[in-house]
Amino acid sequence: MRFELRPWIRTMKARALVRILSQFGEPLWIVVNVGFPIFSSVALALLYESTGLSGYTGFAILGGIMISFWGNVLWSMASQFNWDKQEGLFEIYLTSPCSITAILIGMSVGGIVGTAPSAVVVAIVGWLFFHPAVVASSWVAVVLTFSLTLASLYCMGMLLSSLYLAYGRAAESLNNALQEPVSMLSGVYFPSIGQLSPFPFGIQVAASLIPLTLGMDALRRTLFFSQGLSSVSIELIALAVMAIILLVASSAALKALENKGRREGTISVRIR
Repeated sequence: MRFELRPWIRTMKARALVRILSQFGEPLWIVVNVGFPIFSSVALALLYESTGLSGYTGFAILGGIMISFWGNVLWSMASQFNWDKQEGLFEIYLTSPCSITAILIGMSVGGIVGTAPSAVVVAIVGWLFFHPAVVASSWVAVVLTFSLTLASLYCMGMLLSSLYLAYGRAAESLNNALQEPVSMLSGVYFPSIGQLSPFPFGIQVAASLIPLTLGMDALRRTLFFSQGLSSVSIELIALAVMAIILLVASSAALKALENKGRREGTISVRIR
């Protein structure tokens, strides 16, 4: 078992290292990854203050932190296999003894580590300028919620990578279609579910199917409303279930594409 596990771990580490080095190897990417979330967070925080809701500026700062990871899931994680296919690397993945799942996990780990500095900068700048009131009663709940939110998000990115790989450029337009609607429905900068939500019940139910929605709601409650594990237990269970389902679905989808490629000589899907 140890002999079988070692190549899997080495593959995961290698893919994670490539992702980390690529994110920090291009100065423009660093500026974009750090700058955009900061501008959005500051703008929303100023809006909260100007309307007399200075106690909610923490929502904007938290949103900037999480939007960094959501952007990485869409523009890096989901698109990576399609880019690799265009450059001729995906064929190497298929013909090598490396596990596709290990490559996906490595991409996720590398994406999280590479995006973490951007999230930290947003948190520091937001804290220095706006001093949001953090009243967390259980940091265990905060850390667990944050971890499960990232796990479910990146598992979602794994599943999207299969779609992008199959449909190529036709599916890349989903990035533009998903970016802003998901940001709004998931309540990145304001509560989209619960008593403070401006949305009707039906939209709240639909928004709850997005992992980021449940994660943001639970993080706000644990950080700014002093709620503990028992108060967000339903969200935590739902996030864990989502992560497992998305991980299994992504593995099955990639396996189906791999079999199709070996059988038909192509992994593209013809769109009529």
